[in-house]
Amino acid sequence: MAVIFIELLQKEFNLNENEINLLSKTTRQLKKDDRRAYFGQLKRREKDFKSFMKRQYETMTLESQAQWLESVVQSLLDRGGEPDLADNLAMSVIGRIPVYNRMRERAEKEGFKLKALTNFGGMSTVIMLVGVITAIVLYLTAK
Repeated sequence: MAVIFIELLQKEFNLNENEINLLSKTTRQLKKDDRRAYFGQLKRREKDFKSFMKRQYETMTLESQAQWLESVVQSLLDRGGEPDLADNLAMSVIGRIPVYNRMRERAEKEGFKLKALTNFGGMSTVIMLVGVITAIVLYLTAK
């Protein structure tokens, strides 16, 4: 499903095969050479990609925007909740919270099994929660 976004970027930015393959991989799937190519070629242009996709998204009808949301959610569900690089770009345009909420709804309804810690950033959410709880406990014990 991320093919929609990759094709959109390919037409606008004339991406080569290697860049297209990188966009279809998750960050966990990137090997050392892939990471070097990603940060050397695509990461520099990511801001341009996002601004182009945001312009496209804002000019769409509500029905088309909902179709984009469903495409991202389907792609995430196909990967067990883990986004590829193209999905990350699309999620930054649409909004991560609406995408993850819709993914969770569909996963529960359709019985998809998600990988551990894929919702709302996974481990970073757990770390933030522990930090907040620790800050509250320290604040209360200082009084």
